Parts: sequence; C-alpha cells; structure tokens
Amino acid sequence: MRLALAAALLLSTAPAFAVDAVTYKGKLGKYEILVELTDPGADIVAGRYSYMAKGGDIPLSDGKRMDDSIILSEEAPCTEETCAGDGFEVPIGATWTLTLDTEGALRGNWTPAGGGKVLDIALTEVGRRALPEDAEVSAYGLYDSVFSLTYDGEFNAETTPYEFAKMDVALEEGPVETLEGSSFRYVTDPRTKFPFPRIVSLADGSSPDAANAALANRHARINYYAFDCLAQVYAGFGANQYSLGMGAGTLGDYDSEQVILDYLSPTVMNWVESGSTYCTGAHPNNHSDTTIVDVKTGQPFPLGKVFKDWIATGSIADYGSDVDQAVALEAPGEYFWAAGQSLIDYAIARWEPVADGTYEGCETEEYIASNLALRFVPGDQVLFTIEGLPHVSFACSEDLFTVKLSEIPELLTPEAKEYFPSLAD
Repeated sequence: MRLALAAALLLSTAPAFAVDAVTYKGKLGKYEILVELTDPGADIVAGRYSYMAKGGDIPLSDGKRMDDSIILSEEAPCTEETCAGDGFEVPIGATWTLTLDTEGALRGNWTPAGGGKVLDIALTEVGRRALPEDAEVSAYGLYDSVFSLTYDGEFNAETTPYEFAKMDVALEEGPVETLEGSSFRYVTDPRTKFPFPRIVSLADGSSPDAANAALANRHARINYYAFDCLAQVYAGFGANQYSLGMGAGTLGDYDSEQVILDYLSPTVMNWVESGSTYCTGAHPNNHSDTTIVDVKTGQPFPLGKVFKDWIATGSIADYGSDVDQAVALEAPGEYFWAAGQSLIDYAIARWEPVADGTYEGCETEEYIASNLALRFVPGDQVLFTIEGLPHVSFACSEDLFTVKLSEIPELLTPEAKEYFPSLAD
C-alpha cells in the first residue's frame, strides 16, 4: 500500500481547485499507450501513462506550458542508488513535448534523457472526469483520487475512464465448464495472468449480462491492484530505496491469485478469491474471501434474504449509526454484515473437529463467533466456513461443514425459496 508521505516527493503540485482529468489513447512510437492528464489547457499540467501491453503507470510531472506547447518530465524507475536517502532527486527518463490542436487531440514527441531516438506521440481524447476539489495537480493526485473508489466507491467507466480504458484488451478464454445446468468459462488478462470467471449461459435461459458486468468489474479492481504495484517502482508513486525490496515494481503476486466460481444459478452466484499478495507494508495479505452476487441484478447479495439471522452490523459510511435491517437488505453493499447468534450457535453445535485438520492452537469456536462465513455450493447446499482472519491467525481458516438448505428450515427466511426454488417443493 502506498504511503501518504509519497506526496512529498512529487515534482508537480498546486493548490487545490476543481479541474478535469482527461484520458487519451494513442501511440508513443509504435507502442499503444493510455494517458491521463490534468486539464492540458491549464498553466500547470501533470499526468500518468501506461503501455497497454503492460498496465503499470508511469508518472508525468513538472508539467508547464511553453508558448503553445506542454512540457512534461517522465520519471525513470527508482533503483536503490537513484532513490536513496531523504530528499533524493527524482530520476527522469524522458521529456514529453505536446501540442493541443483545435479538435482536442495531442501531438508531439518523446525525447529520452541522455540522448537517443526521438519518438512521435499521437493522442486522441477518449474520456474525462472531474477531480475532487482537494485533489493535487500531480501524478500522485490522479492516482489518489481513484484508489479509494476501488474499495468503497463507484469504480466504473464514468468515474474512472482511464482505468477502464486500460482494461480494454483481448482476454484469453478458457474452455466452457458447466455448473448445475449453467455454463461459464475463465478468462485471463495476459498482463496480470490470473483467471477470472464469466458466465456463458444460465440454466433458465435468462440473460447473464448483469452478473457478467459484476464479474468484469471485480476483475478490473484486482487488475488495478496488480498494476498499482507495478507503478510503485516510481518515486512519484511512493518508491524509495526501501520499498523496492518489498514487492514494488512487480505484480505483487496477484498473478498467483486463485479465483474459483463454486456456485452458479439463475438467481445467485458466489466465488472465492484466495492467495497471498504483497506490495510493501508490514505483511502479506493472506486471504480467502467469498463474494456473493444477485445474478439478476449484478448487485451484492445479502445473505439476510436467505438466513433469518444474517444481519447488517453497521453502515460503511457511518459505522456507529443505528441500522434499519429492512433498509440494509435493499442496499447490501453499503453495510457490514455478520452472522447473528442463532447461526453461530448452530455452527458451533454442528462443527466437529477433524483429526490433524486444524493447526494447533486454533480457537475454532472463538473464530466461529467472530468470523463465521457462509457460501452456497452445488445441490442447494450451504457451506459454513471461517473467513477473514487477520494475518497472524489466517492459518486457522477452516471449512466447517456443508448442509442442505432444505434440512435447516428453522434458519431460513420465508423468501429463501425465491432464490432456491427447490425449497418450495
């Protein structure tokens, strides 16, 4: 994760004021690139760009106007020598000289530092967004205005056109697989290398478009984190002599991420993302997390629509506020959720330790009380599991048991049969 102090290393900053960020697509020499610049008509300009074949951003800083041209400095990657100590001079790899024509396109050239072949640049606008009023006019400011959206905001082509234009590459397609009458395949972005599911058809013939949009969005978010790790080899994005040995400039092991779609019906789907990713910070992110989605809407699926005692514990925007459970069920993505006491008691009573199946020292019953998770598996069954344990106790994560939904009517809501028609039989 980038450090806030990275902003102090920036070459191009300005007082806060409202400004647009413009996304351009085009070529640098023979290479396809994507560029985001703060308003190129302003006196101070900053930006970032990426090669479409790679995905990681490169800072464009120290931007200024000179007559009708914009001059920008392209940073060079840090090394332990060039970015050592406090107040080091940010290494520069090239200079951009751009001219904005009357139709809004940019033309110019790329001149490598120290001499070498000068390459032509040709860029056409493909999108724009309004930066927050408190955003810095800098490469870091452009990044920072997007990062939080990948966790708890609207991360889409309108709010982040640069990021989504970056995702527009041909995906490698795996073979079609079937799951309870529906079909899907895994697709892979060749730059980040981890497979992610897409639905081919649903068992009832309904459209998978909403669900596929949700899958594509999540795929894009994970891609963003991998590309972000690549970008952290630049001082403008937080690099220094210490971060270079902590995963910065790599894919952060996102290329080893495992994503398994383990339930798919015309109403509900869920998948598990697991792995150990690391890009600076105190420790790796060891994780195994379930995402459940309403197939018809593409929105997060609240387990409270199936289980009586799966409850919203707080608002993401205002955690300390009182929660209206009925309101939370209609906007599940805006709330934190957890198992209530009846589900916890059922799981503790039903769980049976397996010899040599749990790491020594794991307080499983305590973890059930604090970190019980549920996901659906074929046969209209639910898997009780432990998820979300912090890094020290992650080894105690454990699948507990599986049970048919039809065997636990006392735990289910009346509307559960709307999502699992077999319960109405």
